[in-house]
Amino acid sequence: MSLSKKCNLTVALMTAVVAVAQAGDIKGVVIDKEMNEPLMGASVRIAGTRIGTTADINGNFHLRGLKKGTYTLEVSYVSFFPQKLTLQVPVKGDVAVKVEMSTDDKQLNEVTVTARKNLELERALLAERQNAVLSIENLGASEMSIKGISNVQEGVKKLTGISIAEAGQLIVRGLGDRYSSTTLNGLPIASPNPDNKLIPLDIFPSSAVQNITVSKVYEASAFADYSGAHVDISTKEGGTKDFFNVSFGTGGKVGTVFGDFYQMDRANTMFKTPSMDRKAMDLPLSDYRQYSRNHNIFPTTFEVNKSSALPDLNGSFGFGRTFRLGRNKMDVLATFGIDTDNESLDNAYVRTFEASGTEMSRFDYDSFIQTLKMAGLASVGYSFRKADRVGFSAFYARNAVDSYMARQGHDEEGIRLKGSNQNSHVYELQNYQLAGHHVLGKWDTDWSGSYSKTSSEEPDRRQVMFRQMSDGTWDLFKLNAQETMRYFGKLDEDEWVGDVQAQCRFSDENKLRFGAALRDKTRDFTCTSFYYNLKEMESLNVTDIYHTDGYLNFENVQNGSITINRSHQKRNEYSAGSRIWAGFIEADYYPVKALLVNLGVRMESTRQWVKYYNDGGMEMRRDLNTDEFFPALNLKYTFDKKNSLRLAASRTVTRPSFVEMAPFLYQESYGGTQVRGNENLDNGYNYNIDLRYEFFRPSSTDMVAVTAYYKYLDSPIERTQTTSGGAMMHSFQNASDGLAAGVEVEARKEIVKDLKAGINASYMYTNVNLPEGGVYTNAERPLQGASPYLMNADLTYSPKFGKESQLTVALLYNLQGERIQAVGIQGIGDVKQLTLHTLDFNANMKFNAHWSVKFSAKNLLNTDVVFRQEIPSKNTEVEVERFNEGVGLSFGVTYTL
Repeated sequence: MSLSKKCNLTVALMTAVVAVAQAGDIKGVVIDKEMNEPLMGASVRIAGTRIGTTADINGNFHLRGLKKGTYTLEVSYVSFFPQKLTLQVPVKGDVAVKVEMSTDDKQLNEVTVTARKNLELERALLAERQNAVLSIENLGASEMSIKGISNVQEGVKKLTGISIAEAGQLIVRGLGDRYSSTTLNGLPIASPNPDNKLIPLDIFPSSAVQNITVSKVYEASAFADYSGAHVDISTKEGGTKDFFNVSFGTGGKVGTVFGDFYQMDRANTMFKTPSMDRKAMDLPLSDYRQYSRNHNIFPTTFEVNKSSALPDLNGSFGFGRTFRLGRNKMDVLATFGIDTDNESLDNAYVRTFEASGTEMSRFDYDSFIQTLKMAGLASVGYSFRKADRVGFSAFYARNAVDSYMARQGHDEEGIRLKGSNQNSHVYELQNYQLAGHHVLGKWDTDWSGSYSKTSSEEPDRRQVMFRQMSDGTWDLFKLNAQETMRYFGKLDEDEWVGDVQAQCRFSDENKLRFGAALRDKTRDFTCTSFYYNLKEMESLNVTDIYHTDGYLNFENVQNGSITINRSHQKRNEYSAGSRIWAGFIEADYYPVKALLVNLGVRMESTRQWVKYYNDGGMEMRRDLNTDEFFPALNLKYTFDKKNSLRLAASRTVTRPSFVEMAPFLYQESYGGTQVRGNENLDNGYNYNIDLRYEFFRPSSTDMVAVTAYYKYLDSPIERTQTTSGGAMMHSFQNASDGLAAGVEVEARKEIVKDLKAGINASYMYTNVNLPEGGVYTNAERPLQGASPYLMNADLTYSPKFGKESQLTVALLYNLQGERIQAVGIQGIGDVKQLTLHTLDFNANMKFNAHWSVKFSAKNLLNTDVVFRQEIPSKNTEVEVERFNEGVGLSFGVTYTL
C-alpha cells in the first residue's frame, strides 16, 4: 500500500472515531400518565428520518449515535394521544426524557375485536374488552406470567364460569366440551383427541401465547357451532421489540420426586412414537399366524421397570426482530418450549356398587404418569403502506403421555385380581396460517387461510391380568384371550379453512361487514388388538407382577404355549368428514349516540358424513346434511365512560362429533367402560340470551361485571348408559330438551399502590330431560360435569425497585362445586366429585433488564379428590374413589438479551 493511501485510510478512521465520539444518545421511558405504568411497544421516531425504535417491556427506549442538533421526537401508542417533543442533543453525552401519554377516549371507542390481536398487557386488554362490540373476557401474556400460568388450559380455568373436567374437557356455564369451539388466531383448529371436540388446551404453552379471548355470546362472523364459549388463542407476533430470551426451570411434585417410579418396558424415549413390525399388522390373517410365531413382532415386553423419579425439567427460548425495508418493515419471531412432568398417585382406589348398596368391585391402585410437551412457533410478517399487513405463521406441538397402573382387588364376580396396565397417548399438531389485512379508503379487507394436521396415537397399550387361585397363589388370568393384550390405535385428521371478510364504514361509527368461509375436515381412524391366548401355558406361581419375561416371552410363542391372535376387523375403523360453506352479513349501527346495535345473520351449508362397517363387515354410511340460518343480536348501551349495559340473543347449533356418529366399540381396560357411537344422531340447537352490566373505572384496572344468562337446549346430545354382558355400555342419543341458566360476577380492584385483587364467581342451574330407553336411575338431572358454583380469587403484589428491578407475587384460589362425574344406572345414583379447593402461589423477581428468577407452588392445600355415589334405596352415599395429586414446586431462571 502506498504512503498516500495509508494516510487517507488513517484520516478516514480518525474521522470515524471522532464522529462516534461526538455522537449523542436519547434515552427515555414512555409511561401512562394517569396510571404511571410503562407502555411496552410504544413507537418512538425522529421526525423526518427513518431513525426509530419501540419501547421495551419497561417502557424504556434508546436512540444511539445522533449528531449534535435539534430533533423532534414523535411518540405514539394505540388508544393514546401522540406526543411531540423538541430536544437538544449535545456533541457528546445522553439526553434523558420522560414521555407521559394520556388516553384518547375517542380512539378507544373505535377499538373492535379482530381475529389477530396485538395486546399482552392487562390495561390494554381491559380497554379492548370495554369497547368491544361483543361481551368478552381476556387474559394476556403479562398477566399469565405474573400468575404463574404455564399453558392455555390453566389460563381459561381462571376466567368466569369455566372449569376443567377429566381428560382436560372444557366446561363452560355447565355446558360440556361439545358446546364450545377453539380457534387459533381466529381460525378453527381440529382436536387430535377423538373423544373431545376441542383440542387439549394444555398443548399451547404460555411462551407461545400473546393473549386468550373468550366470548360466551355469538356473532354472525364466527362459525355457529358454539353455545358455551368461543376460545381464541392469539400466538405471539413480532413487530414490537427486538428480543432474545432463554429460560430454564426445574421442580416436581412432593411425594413423587426421588420416589419409586414404575413404567413398562419402553423401546424409545418419549421423543419418538413407538412402533411395531408393520408386516404383522398388514399381512393377511392366514399368513400372520405363521409369521407371528417365527418373528418377534413387538419391540417391547410386559416387563415393568422400577427407577427413581427425577425432577421435572422445562426450558424455552424466544427470538424476535424487526427489519426496515425502506418505508416498510418485516418482523420475524420464533419460540420453542419443552416441558417434562412426572406424577405418582399412591394408595388410590375405585369401587362400584349395586342398587342395594352392596359393593360389587374394588380395585386399589398406584398410578405413575410421565408427560412430555413440546411446542414451537415461527412467524414472519410484512407491513406496507400505512396499515396493510401480510403474515405467515407455523405452529407445532407434541404431547406424549405415558402412564402405568398397578391395581389389585376383586371384580363383580368376586374373583381376586391383580392388573398391570400401560397406556401411551401421543398427540401431535401442525398448523400453518397465511393472513392479510388491507385498507382502501372506507373499506377494510381481511383474508386468511390455514391448514391443520392433527394426529392421535395409542401406539402400544398393554395389559396383563393375574388371578388368585383357590390355594392362595397367583396365576395368569386365562378366562379368555382378552385379559392379556396389546392395542394399537391411530387417528389422523386434516382440516383446511379459508375466510375472507370486508368492512365498509358509512360514518365514523356505522359499519357494514360481510364475508364467506369454507371449512373442510377429514378423519381416518383404525385400530388393531392383539390378544394373548395363554390356555396352553402351565400354571404359574407368580410372586411379582412386574417381572414377566420368564413366561410372557417370545420363546413361549415359538413353542406354542402362547398364541397371539390379531383382531383387525372392518368394524374397528371408520372415516369421516365435514364441509361447511358459510356466508354472513352484519352491521354495527348507532340509532342514538349511546346505543350500539350489532345485528347479523349467518348461513351455513353443512355436509357431514361417517363411513363405517357394521358388525357383519358391511360398509355403511351416515350423512347429516343441513342448510340453516343463525341470527345474532348484540346491543350495547353506554351510560357514560364508566357504565354500560349489554344484551345478546342468538341461535346456534351443536353437531355430533365423528366418534359419536360412528358405531365403533371402544374399551380401554379389563372391566372398563365400553363406548359405542350412534349413527342416528341429529343436530341439537341452542337459544341463548345474555344480559351483562359492566363498570370500568377510567385510567384504572378497576372493574365490575355482572351477567345473567339463559340457554334453552333443543334436542341436546347426551351420553346414555346401558349394560352389555355385565359391562357398562355408553352411547349417545338426542334428548328432548334441557336448559342452563345462571349469574356471573367479576371484580378487579387496586387496593393500594402495587397491590391488586380480583375475584369472579358463578352460580348456575342446569337440567336435561333424558331420552327414553336408557337404564339410568334419574329421568332428568343436571348436566354431566356442571358445578352449581365456581369461584376464582387472586391477590397480586408488584412493587418496583429502581428502573429495572421488580418483584411480583401472586396468590390464586379456586373453588369448584360438586358435580356429576358419572351418571347412575339401574337404580343406583350418580357419581359426584365433591367440592374441591385449590391454592397456588407464584413469585417472580426481575433483578435487571437481563436476569429474572421464578418460583411457584401449586395445589398448596393438597386436598384429596373424592367421588361419592348416591344409594337411593338406603338414602345414603358411599365413597367410590379417592386420590391425591400432591403439591407441585418449581423454580426457573430467565435471561433476556
